Amino acid sequence: MRFSPLHRARKQVRDDLEADPYLTYILLLSAVLSLFWIWHRLPNFATRDERWRVVDSMEIAGFVVNDGLTVEALQDGSTYWRVFGPTLYLYGLVALPAIAIVVLTGEASVFSDLLSAIGTDFYAHWQALPAWVWWATVLPARLVNVVFAVGAVYLLYRIGTHVRDRATGRLASLLLALTWGVVVLTHEAGEDVPALFCLLLVFYLALRYVETGSRRLFLTGSAIGGFAIALKPTTGVTAILLGIAYLFRVRRAPDTRDALRRPELLLGGPAVAIVVMYLSYPSAVLNTLPSSLSGDVLASMWDGPEVLLSRIDRLAGEKTSSHGWLSRPAWWWYVRGTANGLGWPLTLAAVGGIAASVVVLARRAGATLRSESGVLSDSQDPAPSIETAAIAFALSVIAVMTAVYSTWAYFRTHHLLPMFPMAILLIALSFQWLDVEYGQAARVLAVLLIVSTAIYTGIGTLGYASQPRDEAVGWLQAHGGADATVETYAEDSQEAAVPHGWTIYRPTAETGGYARVAWLQDVEQRCPDYIALNYQRAMLWLAPDNHSQLSERWTYRSDAAYIHDLLADSDYRTANAPYPYDVAATFGREPPFLDGGQPYDRTWNMIRAGIYPRTIQYGDPQDLGVYGYVIVLERTGECGR
Repeated sequence: MRFSPLHRARKQVRDDLEADPYLTYILLLSAVLSLFWIWHRLPNFATRDERWRVVDSMEIAGFVVNDGLTVEALQDGSTYWRVFGPTLYLYGLVALPAIAIVVLTGEASVFSDLLSAIGTDFYAHWQALPAWVWWATVLPARLVNVVFAVGAVYLLYRIGTHVRDRATGRLASLLLALTWGVVVLTHEAGEDVPALFCLLLVFYLALRYVETGSRRLFLTGSAIGGFAIALKPTTGVTAILLGIAYLFRVRRAPDTRDALRRPELLLGGPAVAIVVMYLSYPSAVLNTLPSSLSGDVLASMWDGPEVLLSRIDRLAGEKTSSHGWLSRPAWWWYVRGTANGLGWPLTLAAVGGIAASVVVLARRAGATLRSESGVLSDSQDPAPSIETAAIAFALSVIAVMTAVYSTWAYFRTHHLLPMFPMAILLIALSFQWLDVEYGQAARVLAVLLIVSTAIYTGIGTLGYASQPRDEAVGWLQAHGGADATVETYAEDSQEAAVPHGWTIYRPTAETGGYARVAWLQDVEQRCPDYIALNYQRAMLWLAPDNHSQLSERWTYRSDAAYIHDLLADSDYRTANAPYPYDVAATFGREPPFLDGGQPYDRTWNMIRAGIYPRTIQYGDPQDLGVYGYVIVLERTGECGR
């Protein structure tokens, strides 16, 4: 009797849970860490990208509200703003209940308002929807990530167990569950964790293909690989995995020539991957459909591939510039991102595991060559083991991704995520090799590694319960009245510590650049009840000239003088000072430059990232470390100007 792949997968999970009582606790640990304070920043966003991943389906709803349920409305909605791939399916499905409630209660016009609000600014876009809608769409999207994270932990257990034994699977899965780089990414809605799950699934299917030579396993791996690439193009390493698996199968097959000549795999695998990748882009699929039978139907059908090509073109060029953050060599970003995602103990263990695996793989390759030259006896099997294949797979992923990132101008921890389980698998295997030679000493080292990694990730995870911006919003809501107003200078509402639903004064496109100077100093004309000063567009104006490209780009004439006068009691530097505001509360760790300190030395900046998990992230990840710093000022006098 043949069972479906889903049935076999469920049976395998049940068998593993029954055979290994520790697995249940490892998966529970992964779930607890991923779920801890999962609602942070709501109804705001954890990252800029989280907003755009979640809002895609609601933008389509806006076009449908405006133009009716037509092919054109779906096409326009799916290509509005930025084009993303399978996340529209993933997060669109979990947003459907909230969208349905809005429509059924007669409030569908808010989706139309959402489209027009982006023309004003990000604050108007954020406040176009009721707070409960953001809760009902962002939180379920994050929960989807949690499911994928726990699934990834299980898959690494399955890989380690299949490759060697359950002890290897337990150690590998436990270390992945304790990896800060995984935990932090489950606290936002994105594509990194789902892509990681798909990568590990392809890894496992590739191993199974090496064993069995099953066409079904190879093509299934190709399909999942295509989906992974649509999620995250850097998971194109799945093609490398399947290619290496193909060659390993040739080495293990009874008939080498038959195993090598399999056009249904050589041609069918890439074809399946391309088709699935294309279908994974709703915008490409919808724009392949002709909007009408009149006109040039073939030309309109080309709009679908064009959407995908434009996305690829954008991805190809976006990492060639530092985007005004920091100008550092690729190796600096690589070391810093790895150390932050793993912590230094796990990073050093990864270096040791990779080095040991290279030596082991070289020895086994040498043994294979000697067998082919007749040096080995007939009793020695020259066919590579599954463990050898897994080592080759993991090292290949690390090598290829390292080579790709060496050409980028900047990258962060989330870009390096696919390499983490590869390194962890090699660590687990290395400890098993050490256990054979050194026994108790190897087990003590493994315990020390687990404990130190748990402490590092535990500190980072507990930090979600006391995030400065969340605390600042809570303080404002507790102290402000029903009609309270607040002013802030962050460009994106995601960066700001302001309550949803309040009247928010902020610079606009008309008050950008040098026009902002006069607008800022006329704060008494607006007379907000509170002013929330964020790190990015307020405190950073006080940074020294050598702090970063970003502070230099964001700071205009008199910006620093205005912030100085808001906080000072004397020695005013702007014409309209003093201002009727006093510091009411501060939240988070103060940036060093506020106390006369200099920017961190680039080497210490890199090192400390693996000591303090909640350290500053450059670019668009979650705003950790000093990025979360907030000063709240309260109006204590009358506005006289």
